[in-house]
Amino acid sequence: MKEKRSSFIDHLEELRKRILYSIGAVALCTIAGFFFAKRFLNLIIQRASLGTTYFFAPAEAFVAQIKVALFLAVVICFPFILYQTWAFIGPGLTRSERRISLSYISSGIVLFAVGILFGYYILIPYGLQFLLSFGSDTIQPLMNIGKYLNFFLWCLLGSGLLFQLPLLLFFLMRLGIVDVDTIRKHRPETIVAVLILCAVITPTGDFFTLLLLSVPLLLLFELSILVAKLAKKRRQD
Repeated sequence: MKEKRSSFIDHLEELRKRILYSIGAVALCTIAGFFFAKRFLNLIIQRASLGTTYFFAPAEAFVAQIKVALFLAVVICFPFILYQTWAFIGPGLTRSERRISLSYISSGIVLFAVGILFGYYILIPYGLQFLLSFGSDTIQPLMNIGKYLNFFLWCLLGSGLLFQLPLLLFFLMRLGIVDVDTIRKHRPETIVAVLILCAVITPTGDFFTLLLLSVPLLLLFELSILVAKLAKKRRQD
């Protein structure tokens, strides 16, 4: 019992260390990113062709720059956070599992970047265009910087994180934790789960934005099933 308790405490200490490393890296990058936040904030506003945004509280513009700096820090530190996660769970895996999991770190970084770019170039401009099209001569938008920034950053971050789902699914199938045939049998339930996640993470909740985000995710989901099926067939041969 003492050995198990000691082992559990060691795991908690290791987890605490990895979390502190990640928080420290994000904090340092946030401080550094604050000096570039205003420039990036201008790019965010120009991206939506809003012209001018407004803040309705004295500290709101300052808080907006802090949010931008924090977002930049999370994006920059994402590879480091991903590595810290692997460093915590890696010792508990077998040699083959460690080799497989380590090979997916670079893929996770690439998919996160693709998700961010997808959100920036497709999800946000087309989603905003759709939402603002409901305005009229008597209903004009007065864009608050705080609310617009929350919309923008959640779209980017949510898109980047959601693009990890197909990779996570493929990883679980590759390790044998989830069977590819079982996933194929329960494809409708999985599609519904993906749609629910997209609806929860995206800040707008409208059908058009949900469709923009869910279609590429479902395509990646089908691709991950196909690749996992081919990999399973190759191992059997």
